[in-house]
Amino acid sequence: MNHVISKQQLFLLVISFVTGSSILMAPGLTATFAKNEAWVSTVTASVMGLLLNFLLIWLMKKYHYASIFEITEKVLGKVMSFFVNGMIIFYALNLAAYIVRNLSNFMTTSISPESSPASFQVLILLIAMYSVFFGLNNLARVNEFITPITLVLLAASLALVLNQLEFSNLKPFFSRGVMPVWHGAYTILGFPFIEIIIMSSFFTYVSNKKGLGRTYLTAMFIGGAVLALTVLMSIAIQGYDLVIRQTYSTFEMMRDITIVRLFERVEVLIGVFWIFGIFVKISCCIQAAVLGFKALTKHTTYRPFMIPSILFVWIMSNQVHLNIVDFNNFVLKYWTLWWFALYVLFVLFLAAGLLLGKHKSFHKTT
Repeated sequence: MNHVISKQQLFLLVISFVTGSSILMAPGLTATFAKNEAWVSTVTASVMGLLLNFLLIWLMKKYHYASIFEITEKVLGKVMSFFVNGMIIFYALNLAAYIVRNLSNFMTTSISPESSPASFQVLILLIAMYSVFFGLNNLARVNEFITPITLVLLAASLALVLNQLEFSNLKPFFSRGVMPVWHGAYTILGFPFIEIIIMSSFFTYVSNKKGLGRTYLTAMFIGGAVLALTVLMSIAIQGYDLVIRQTYSTFEMMRDITIVRLFERVEVLIGVFWIFGIFVKISCCIQAAVLGFKALTKHTTYRPFMIPSILFVWIMSNQVHLNIVDFNNFVLKYWTLWWFALYVLFVLFLAAGLLLGKHKSFHKTT
């Protein structure tokens, strides 16, 4: 198993994590409250996410970017760290379950309604398990190859709908005040700008940690900019009233693209981009969880925990919500609060360790 990755690979992993699973749902989630100013909400959430992660990165740097599970044990002791690390593992597996459910919802509503959701769930989990089996470096190398291609496809797809832009759909600005904008930002802040703290479990595997924080935050900035541009174009082309009624408005926006009669269904390119992002995100979550199990049990390898983790994710993905409406309502109301609780826990024990001088036991590595 090879877990060592470069800063460039971490950079691309963060971009995939931020954009891949959010790009289809972000317009609908933010427009529900912010209406035509949803793109402003996305920019606001991106800035807030950068600020929150800047604080986390600053604290992690004091520990020389050691494993979050190792830091927890040094700061809180063996007993308390057992429960806190268990909570981090549960959050990672819970996130993976939601993403798997999101994938099956998309496939059965927009791509293949006659298919069974379980078939898509099992397939993506098997692919993710195969990637995790060979270590973080394997996932990073695959992502390093495919992400630039998918970003080019996304840019080309967005360029093809530029002629449909109606700037009147973006007006009037702030006609309802700033509260709807803040409310819209709240819905997308946790998804994905806070849940990305799961990636902190990979910092210790970056080969050259000089400038790691800057690389991480720059990738977040680019991911947020891509999301904001996508939301802006969705609102400008379709209007917020239509975006609100569509769960995957970015996908629907691309349906009408036809270059020539032999080159139709360009929206599939967006689907490919999104599914690959989902694969990366699920793999990162499962990788973080099994690394946590390994640290928790002091086992020599994490591979014995892979199948139980995959089964747990699959079962949870089908039990968390009854239907897609219930799923979306939970994400709108509680998802940011749910992940902010873990963020506060991270910051508190990292700051406590700093005050107690626990960070001094972590030596800088080259």
